[in-house]
Amino acid sequence: MKKSLMMLCLLIFGACELLAQADGVSPDIQRRLEMIERGQTEAVRAELPALMTNFQNHPGVLYLQAILTTDGTEASKVYQSIVDNFPKSEWADDALFKLYQYYYSIGLYKTGDQKLQQLRQEYPFSTYAAGTQSKEQAETKPEDAPAQITSPNPIQKYPTSFTVQVGAFSTLQNAEELRARFERENYSSNIFTIVNNGRKLHKVWVGEFQTYEEAKRFTGEIRNKFSLESIVVSR
Repeated sequence: MKKSLMMLCLLIFGACELLAQADGVSPDIQRRLEMIERGQTEAVRAELPALMTNFQNHPGVLYLQAILTTDGTEASKVYQSIVDNFPKSEWADDALFKLYQYYYSIGLYKTGDQKLQQLRQEYPFSTYAAGTQSKEQAETKPEDAPAQITSPNPIQKYPTSFTVQVGAFSTLQNAEELRARFERENYSSNIFTIVNNGRKLHKVWVGEFQTYEEAKRFTGEIRNKFSLESIVVSR
């Protein structure tokens, strides 16, 4: 009952905000991202159709739509539309960083590096532009080596749970060997396999965290204990 009442209050508050758009008021995207972070995803999802109707082609609403899209490929299309159509908006660098993360998470490192370079060139003062390392800048490794990348510690604008990707392999045996290495040290790990353009990619994920900061701290532990660089990915 309390949960239903809370959701109703949130929806009423959101409806009042949507009515205010007639007076030129922009939607509060940051507040809704914080709501998702606090576990109120369904309340925000319920508001999304009205937001998309009342704030058509608003980059912040598009960013919120992408965050709520569970299909990574579809979400990446929305992020790209923000970068292409609203390059001067406050959400453009966020969207470009999400694209960088997405392509690295599926093993398309060259494309990920291109997004990273674009981020640095077009948004040099972005929080995301500082402290990142492209694969080209890292030590060159074989195709089946774990991706060498360190993500920055950005302002947390994206929610859900996070894990740490310690490797992405085209060969399942290599992924299993790395997972076994972590399990021998009593770390919870699993292999997530995707198919991209007919090619299988086996990603090794370690741990599960509620915030980006927790996962980011864990990458330091992995670096110190296993001499591996890793990347934080959202689940």
